[in-house]
Amino acid sequence: MRSGQWFVSSIGILAVIGLVSLLLNHPFSLLRTLFSIVIVTAIFVFAFRFFLTRGTDRAKLKDQKAFLKAAKKSKRRLKQRLATTHSSSTHSSKPRKKTLHKKSNVKLTVIEGKKNKKKNRAMF
Repeated sequence: MRSGQWFVSSIGILAVIGLVSLLLNHPFSLLRTLFSIVIVTAIFVFAFRFFLTRGTDRAKLKDQKAFLKAAKKSKRRLKQRLATTHSSSTHSSKPRKKTLHKKSNVKLTVIEGKKNKKKNRAMF
């Protein structure tokens, strides 16, 4: 084991011994100490969340409101479109032509190379 591991292990063992002796001799003091540690940690966590993530939360709320507004608008537009197509299809009996989609002229080619050669990662 390295010296750092010995140091951490010895600190851990001493902490356990201290907690056990405090529990046996002064149990109320141990509970009070643990309670104060929990309270201080909770204060730090809430302060961190409040001050550092406040700006990002506002941006998220703004994005969420914009998304909900766009979703409502899209839903209304879809209802109107369905209502107009439904009413127009009952009135006219003309068959609709399907729109032809133009195919892409992209031609992809495979470049032959050394596929099994391992790359030298040290160069990157």
